[in-house]
Amino acid sequence: MDKDMIFFSADGNGLTSTSANHIANMAKEMICGLEAEAEGMTLFSTSVALIGSDVSNLLEKGIDDEALRGISRILHQISDAKSLIAWLREAIKAKERLIKETRELTLEEFLKLEDRKLPDEPKMAKMLTEEDYYATLSIDERNRYYRLETLAAVLGKAIHPGGAFATTRKELYDHIQKPRSVEGDGRDTLIYTYTPTVDTQTVEDIYFMLQKQYREAQAKLNSMKSDCERAVTESAVKAKTEFAKAVKDRSEAITTAEADKAAYIQKRVKEISGLRIIIPEALNAIYEEVSHLGKSSDAVKD
Repeated sequence: MDKDMIFFSADGNGLTSTSANHIANMAKEMICGLEAEAEGMTLFSTSVALIGSDVSNLLEKGIDDEALRGISRILHQISDAKSLIAWLREAIKAKERLIKETRELTLEEFLKLEDRKLPDEPKMAKMLTEEDYYATLSIDERNRYYRLETLAAVLGKAIHPGGAFATTRKELYDHIQKPRSVEGDGRDTLIYTYTPTVDTQTVEDIYFMLQKQYREAQAKLNSMKSDCERAVTESAVKAKTEFAKAVKDRSEAITTAEADKAAYIQKRVKEISGLRIIIPEALNAIYEEVSHLGKSSDAVKD
């Protein structure tokens, strides 16, 4: 983009694109006349006469030495005029290119131009897992969790239906109801007698004591699990909330940047459109000559 600014003045003096195009067209017309003049030169005269006649007629007169010396001026005029056209056409293309590049400016290019940065692409923060939570506990608390977990499992297994203590308790009451059982027949008949060896009240006391211990262990374990679940949930909520806010902030930043870019493009295109094309010093003479052809007021420098 900067390389194209060589065609334009910094002080507002010079030609508009319309004036430059007009001058280029006039220079082209001038070149046509000069080329016709150069190509029409002959260095000899041509006459014609009838055989046997002493009278000849001049068909074409060749140029004299003075006119011949003018060929250099004509060719230099053609070269200068073509150079002027080339300069003006390149300047017009440069302005069009500047406008096109400005209109096609990407957000990334705009931010770099303005030395601005968007917030980084948000990433979800790592959320706490159960393993992470328990890893934060002290040695005593973590050991307490494992002990409660083990105690609840052991007690529960013993007193729940199908458990060892629950099963033997049920068998005790079954045998109290039926203290004998018979197997076989005849002389092979066997009679089994079942006699309690412990006090039933003691059994009940121990059974309900174990149930109480199980409930207490389970309650404490559930409390620790609840603390863990709460911490995990809070971590997830915090991570998701912060992520949502970061996404929102980035989206708003992009929207603002896009609006700023649009405003910049509009302003910059207007500035570029107003740039004036300068005439290099070496082309001033040919420019003045072309601009005064036909005395057209539209072709003068603005």
